Amino acid sequence: MQKGFEDGLKTSFVESFGESCRTAAEGSGAPADVAAKVCKCTADELIKKYSASELIGLSPEMATPVMKSCAAKSGLPI
Repeated sequence: MQKGFEDGLKTSFVESFGESCRTAAEGSGAPADVAAKVCKCTADELIKKYSASELIGLSPEMATPVMKSCAAKSGLPI
């Protein structure tokens, strides 16, 4: 994959993942500031860990451990 495409896809992933993550977290009762912090951390870690092609097919099994780690870093019980 070309670097420009990979970078663009990762940027788009961070924006769309962050938005849907925050919406889901806030819908489950999480405070907006905590949801934003955990979701940003998760998106940032996922783009470090996975390639653009892996992010396209991201499964809950791939994302959950990263999200739990970010939640723990934010002081949330996991």
